Order: sequence, then C-alpha cells, then structure tokens
Amino acid sequence: MEKYDIEKKFIHRLFDFDLGKTYIEVGHGIASYKMKRGTFKTKDYIKQKTKLFYAGFFDDRYHFTDGFVNLYLIITYHETIEINFEIDQDYNRMTLYLKSSQDEKFYGCGEQYASLNLKGKKVNIWVSEHHSLKKLLLKFIRETIFGRNPNYVGHFKHHQTYYAQPTFMSSQKYFVHFNTTSFATFEFKNDLTILSFREIPQKMMIGQKDNFKDLSCLLSNVLGKQPALPSWTDKGAILAIQGGTDIIKEKVLAAIKNGVEIAAVWSQDWSGHIVTSFGYQVNWNWTVDDVTYYDLEELVIWLKKRNIRFMGYINTFLKENSPLYLEGKTKGYLVLNQQNSPYHIKSTTFNAGIVDLTHPNAFHWYKEIIKNHMIGCGMSGWMADFGEYLPTDAVIHQGNAEAMHNMWPTLWAKCNHDAIMESNQNDELFFFSRAAYTDTLRYTNSMWSGDQHVDFSQAYGLPSVITSTLSMAMSGVGINHSDIGGYTTILHMKRDKDLMMRWTEMNVFSPLFRTHEGNKPNVNVQYDHQDVFNHFTHMTKVYKILSPYLNDMKKIYADQGIPVIRPIFYEFDDVNFYEIDDAYMYGSDLYVAPITKPNTQTRDVLLPKGEWVHLFTKEHYHEGLHTILVPYGKPAVFYREHSIYHEIFDQIS
Repeated sequence: MEKYDIEKKFIHRLFDFDLGKTYIEVGHGIASYKMKRGTFKTKDYIKQKTKLFYAGFFDDRYHFTDGFVNLYLIITYHETIEINFEIDQDYNRMTLYLKSSQDEKFYGCGEQYASLNLKGKKVNIWVSEHHSLKKLLLKFIRETIFGRNPNYVGHFKHHQTYYAQPTFMSSQKYFVHFNTTSFATFEFKNDLTILSFREIPQKMMIGQKDNFKDLSCLLSNVLGKQPALPSWTDKGAILAIQGGTDIIKEKVLAAIKNGVEIAAVWSQDWSGHIVTSFGYQVNWNWTVDDVTYYDLEELVIWLKKRNIRFMGYINTFLKENSPLYLEGKTKGYLVLNQQNSPYHIKSTTFNAGIVDLTHPNAFHWYKEIIKNHMIGCGMSGWMADFGEYLPTDAVIHQGNAEAMHNMWPTLWAKCNHDAIMESNQNDELFFFSRAAYTDTLRYTNSMWSGDQHVDFSQAYGLPSVITSTLSMAMSGVGINHSDIGGYTTILHMKRDKDLMMRWTEMNVFSPLFRTHEGNKPNVNVQYDHQDVFNHFTHMTKVYKILSPYLNDMKKIYADQGIPVIRPIFYEFDDVNFYEIDDAYMYGSDLYVAPITKPNTQTRDVLLPKGEWVHLFTKEHYHEGLHTILVPYGKPAVFYREHSIYHEIFDQIS
C-alpha cells in the first residue's frame, strides 16, 4: 500500500468520515477572563453554533457544509499529515470530534501534575499559574481537620498549569498538534476526543510511528529541540545560596570542605530582596544590589578560581516605582490597562508592572538589561521565571492580549535566548523556564517543574514532579528538572530532613541538579543541614560520576529528540507501564523509582523484562514486582545487567 493511502486511511481512522453524519461545529463566541495572581477563570458566551456535515472528498479536500457555509480540510503529506482549515464565513469558534478506543491512553497537553493518563479528563490549554492562594488555604483547612493525606489530588478541572500546549500523544503511537494560540479544551472521553478552540486553528498536524521513541523524534521535528546545556552544568550541584557575598563565600567554603561537587552558585536575590508576609522575596529591579553583593565581579572571579559559576534570576515584571519600572514607564514599554496606566499584577503582596514583550523597543530594552546587568557582571545562567501573567484585557503593542496570552512565555524565552546568542557565549550560558507554550522549546535550555509544595502531596509535592516531567516528555520536552526540596512554604508546610533527602535522591537522575531554599529559607531544611549534609555530598558525587552517561543521553536528545527522562514504556512497550507515573527511565539504561511517600524505608518496584542490577547495592533482580529496601543514600535505581555503561554504574556504591 502506498504511503499516501496509509496516511489517508489513518485520517479516516481518527475522523470516521460518514456522509451526512460526521460533523464539525463552528460558531461565534465572546470569552470573558478573570485573572488573580496568574490563575484564570473563564467563560465562553456562544452567540451562534452551526453543525457542518461531511459532504465528500475531492482533490485532497474534505468538504463540510450545512448548505450555506463551506469548510474544507485541506490535506498535505510531509513527515506528518497536515490539515489546513479553509472556511468561507467569518467564524471564531471550532469543535472537532475524533474517534478513540476505550482502552486508548492519552498524554501530554504540556505539563500535567494530577494525572499522566488524560483519559476521562478535560484539559484546558491555557498558560496559568499552577497554584492559587485559595487552593493553599483549602489545603491547610482540609489537613488541619482531617490530617495530612499526601494522596489527595482533588478534581482535575481545578488544576491549572504553567506549561500548556495543544499537543497530545496516544498509546496507539500517534500525536496530534495544532498551530493555534487560542484558549482550547481537549476532552478525552471513552470513545471520543472533543477538541474545542476559540478561533479557527491555523493547522492540525498528525504524526504516527511504530514506537514511542520514533514518535518523539517526529514530534521534535515539529516543535523544535532545546538548545544544549553548557558542559559545566553536569560537574555537580547548582547550590541555591542567598544573602550576599559574605554568606556565599562562607557556605561555598563549607561545602568544599565537606566534599560537595559544585557546578554553580545560584543567587536569586542578586538584585536585592524584600521581606513580605509570603517570605523572603526577590526585589524585582534587575540591577546588582551593591550593598549585599558588594563587588559582584570580584565574587564571580573568586568562584571561577574554584571552578564554580555564578547564576541569577529574572522575570517578566518590574516592581512598582523601582528605577527600571520608572524608566520603562517613561519610555512607554510597560503593558497598560484600559485607562492607559501601567497594568499592575500582584503575585504575592506587592504591585509590579509587566514589560510589553510585543513592543520591539521594549523587547530590545529588556534584552539589553539581561546582557548588561546579568551577563555583563559575569553570570553563567539564570532562572527566567514567570511568563503566565498577561491579562486578556491588557493594552499591548501587538493589540490583542487574549491572542498573545499563550505566546507570552515563548516571547519571554526568546528574549533570554537572544541575549545569550548576541553575547557570543552560548556554549557557556543557559537559562531555565517555568512557563511554556508552542515554540518555547526552541529557545529554553531547560524547563523546570515549577513551584512544588515542600511535601509529598500527590498533586503539588514531590510525586507531582514525576507526573509533570513525564507529561512534558510526551509534549516534546527533552531537558527538564525540579527544585530539590520544593519551593512553596506556607502555613503548616515546611521542608523536613526526610523530604530533602528523598528529593535529592530523585534529582540525581535528572539533567540538572539544583537546590532551592524556598520562600521561607529559615524554616526549611537546606542541603547543609547537619543531618543531611553528608547525604547531599554523596549524592553530588553520584551525579558527577553519571555525567558521561548523562552527556550521551543529552546528545541523543539533541540528535534525535528522545527526552532524557522518559516513560518506562518508551523502552519497554508493555501496557502494564502505560499508567505508571511514580517511576521513570533516565535515559535508556537506568530505571528510577523514587520514594514518593514520607518516612518510608521500602518501595514496591515493577521491573520490566530482562535482568536488572541495583545501582547502589549491586544486587541482581529479575523482571516482575519486588519490594526493595531503600535506606537513605540507596534509592531504588536499577540498570540493565548487560548495559554498555556498566563500567560507569559500577563506580557507584
């Protein structure tokens, strides 16, 4: 059978064309959005809805009509099947209906925390803050009354995500991706997938392969691959240390004395800090705080003499009435409200303006701030935070804030990427992102999983990292990591020794090994706590030993698009692993089963077919279910018995 016929047959498998029965809905609608601290509530007011029924196939065009309105699906065949939508009326709503089977699993749509398999779920494709004050307070009340329940997830419909993308992958080894920027909902019912858009999508792309690895390669050709991480990043830990020059030197010397392998120091408060009711926060004015960080260039040199880089922090906002805010306001570079004043957002307790990234001069101005005040002072990398907060009622240079909302994190990533490229130091510099949408991956070196709670809660704590990482992997992300120990510390949530050590053990098996102090450092156990310091030191040595293996996996991603962290079924196409979201493959040869529950010393592990060797004890295991002892420092990680990397793995004890 010709390739054309195979692809046409596959389209019919998805759409189930039936004359006079199969239909696509189009309509007119007006949406409303309410944003509070980056989370959104939205309603869609449909003025008109029309069903267009299938009328036939002519010249690679599927014709849908109600007798008055004509819609054509225009098919072209490249590496993927591409479908363009052509309609002869002015509509701004569309709903497609695709077939699915009851046993089919669905993944992706960007980053999901509450469920890996999206079957039975309705997913909003809209970039948002993952957390909200309301959710935090409800969690506090629930756990105060009923006690802590790490397994509590809540209704999926209440979950929002930093990274949304109109892309899903099926267990039947195909993906669907849309070129669109609108709010969308993907609803995965038992025998039907309903895809609704607040515009007519530009294009639908379908890819199919015989296995998941090849499918990821094909998806990466559509979405692009992330720029490579600098080689120095795998030399050890990226330590979060705040408080200024003296504290950094003191803590670095203590870490070196203890034997910690250090790649970099990450100081998010390089621009100063403010103390709010939420905790210790960064001063959002992107110039060096030369009181706390006196002679920053000398500190950078001091660190480099010890083969340690210095990293910082930046986001899309400027604190109200800060010097850069006033400069941006004077130049007309800030996003405006309907009264033509700077549009203020409030992430925690203070107001901030948003730089208008659609304004060419503002984009250039912010890029130069990165080049001059960050790269110029010797930084080797930074967190490029936020990107989710563009309000839909804002006044921006481009004109349509609703249409640009989902693309905002991509503009933000491009701003950081361009600053690096123009500095001619792209082999030395990198940044990592929290928010993303289509095309963000072309610019950001690494995603990170966002602001997890400092606990073991399934939806927001340590376990959510695994789910989010795997869902991102199936959305095209190849390089990803999380804050060791989590971030969000509020009310009763505080990081303890158990959580710190278990999170450290998990993140050894990720492309970047980076700590975070959290928003309330003084109440959180840190890497240098007397009871965890030696454990942390040992884990940094494990991470460094694995660097040749990690480098090979990163190269495979760069060449082929196969993510470094991947679902188990990428390597072992077994339906028993299709819904496992608490273990993963780290590259092709390491099976990682982190501890996801508090104060646990055993872990049940379902090993895939073959023979396996425990990375830390060197005990041998057959495929199947095993209960593994997991004392601190010896997590449940296994390698293939005949791995070509066994000489590297054998160095670890």
